[in-house]
Amino acid sequence: MVKFFCLIIGYIIGSIPFAVLVSRLAKGINITEVGTKNPGAANVLREVGKPWGILVWLLDSVKGVIAMLIAAQILTGKWIIVRETLPAYSFFIGLTGLSAFCGHCWPVFLKFKGGKGVSTSGGIFLYLIPKIFPIAIATYFIVQRKPREPWVITTAFGVVFGLIVWIYWCQRVWLIPWLIIFLIIAVIANLSTIKEMRAKRKVL
Repeated sequence: MVKFFCLIIGYIIGSIPFAVLVSRLAKGINITEVGTKNPGAANVLREVGKPWGILVWLLDSVKGVIAMLIAAQILTGKWIIVRETLPAYSFFIGLTGLSAFCGHCWPVFLKFKGGKGVSTSGGIFLYLIPKIFPIAIATYFIVQRKPREPWVITTAFGVVFGLIVWIYWCQRVWLIPWLIIFLIIAVIANLSTIKEMRAKRKVL
């Protein structure tokens, strides 16, 4: 019951639409009606302004971290980083972060139409596997350069996940299953982007 409560809390935190709130308060703009209509940091940056986009990126990144900190406190009684916990706790704290990720992608407050989860997943990676965080962020910005080829993106992130397993091999018991779940959710959340890239490739 306690673990289920953590997942619910994570989802609610992840559902907070910072892109919508910041855009409305800063410029009176409904971010879901302009640009790509995506309630994420990238759309805010383009349509509202760079400072506001960066602010939304930071706030969305914090979602997963806060959710996992709360889970760690509830499960262990301490505000501790995940690698100091037992594998079972580490895995579930990670799942709480993924619950926040799902909240961001399918927020209850926006009729389940949210962002792509890039910034939120960045916060989750920073908390769970901080050594790989700079590499993951660098890889993301590299693959965003156009033209975006599916095979390049797949290869790049395949290398990143290989590095994660290699660097955190001692935590493979919980980390590998968690990564598989993360990949499945991330692919589902970005199906529209994947279809768009495939369609453009066919046109070319």
